[in-house]
Amino acid sequence: MTAINRRSALALTGASALALALAACGSSSSATSSSADKLQAIKDAGKIRIGFEGTFAPWNYHNEAGELVGMEKEIGDLIAADLGVTAEYTETPWDSLIAGVDADRYDIVINNVSPTEERKQKYDFSNPYVTSEGKVAVLQDSELQTIADLNGATAASSETSNFRTLLEEAGAKMTIVTGFDEAIEQVLTGRVDACGNDAVTFAYYQEQHPDAPIRLLDGVLGNASEAAILMPKGATTLQTAINDSIAKHLENGDFKAIYEKYVGIDLSPKA
Repeated sequence: MTAINRRSALALTGASALALALAACGSSSSATSSSADKLQAIKDAGKIRIGFEGTFAPWNYHNEAGELVGMEKEIGDLIAADLGVTAEYTETPWDSLIAGVDADRYDIVINNVSPTEERKQKYDFSNPYVTSEGKVAVLQDSELQTIADLNGATAASSETSNFRTLLEEAGAKMTIVTGFDEAIEQVLTGRVDACGNDAVTFAYYQEQHPDAPIRLLDGVLGNASEAAILMPKGATTLQTAINDSIAKHLENGDFKAIYEKYVGIDLSPKA
């Protein structure tokens, strides 16, 4: 209760005070159970609301026909089918993407999100569904050759990306951008020396832009990273159902087929 409600309760007697107290307890219980009831709410709605960027090839993006495609789009569809619901996608820039879960704009985020310790303090995650190494791109004629050369160099990254942290730890001076497309553009135009992302994203970019004058530095940026599905804290039944779905499709080879379709290699996490 607020201070005002406590003062009001003192003025009430008998059944009225008891009714007010019970109402307050009921309200609190409802608030704390919302995350626990997330799976049932999804089933009742007949859909799971999924947030991602929608511009992050090959993870989630629009093809030339304007259709929403990508590895995570196909993964989201498989998980929705296992839950017995349809998938509804909301596209949001990276820096406001995770906050959309707090605002209840969608139920989960599937966007190559690493389950860092900081993020796990506020959100729950599924088991990993993909693994990849971090790499750094520079112009072909750059003097930089290895990850160690980033000390004192300039780099671009979105503000909340784990690659920003890794680049800063490597000694790079950061320019904040909205996402990968803008980061790579900063490199191509010479505004910064480098940008970081996972090896898969760079491999796909170079496949789609074979004439882009970039190359990858020798070495790995940080440790090999795993991505998992982000969801509200305490959504235990939803977390279990999603983990069951991920385990099923890793075991039967569905995810392997998706990864090989888009990037030609199996990115499945190894047991």
